[in-house]
Amino acid sequence: MTNEETYLKEKVGNRNPFQVPDGYFEQFANQVMQQLPEREVKKSRIVALRPLLYAAACIVVLVVMGITWLMPKDAVEPAMAEVNTPLTTAPAENSYFDDAADYAMLDNVAIYACLTEN
Repeated sequence: MTNEETYLKEKVGNRNPFQVPDGYFEQFANQVMQQLPEREVKKSRIVALRPLLYAAACIVVLVVMGITWLMPKDAVEPAMAEVNTPLTTAPAENSYFDDAADYAMLDNVAIYACLTEN
């Protein structure tokens, strides 16, 4: 112990110098509640309309999904054709098939045999 601690120990001792008045904590909650101002419970318009907003959002999502599902494929394909246009001229339509056949080392007889089996 330091000198300060021993001095305080001799002067004050082990007793607690702080005291709480009798019955203080029994009345504490009531006193605090009486001092609080009364709050009015107000429902804002948005809180009151929240269920309607949720329902409207669900309806909008369902309408958008329904429109995209029921939209004819012909309406989408021209737009997609414009997006997917190649920048250079495409080779002949059968050139990809010819390249694949060359890569697989298939001749016309083997291709014909595969087609007639199915």
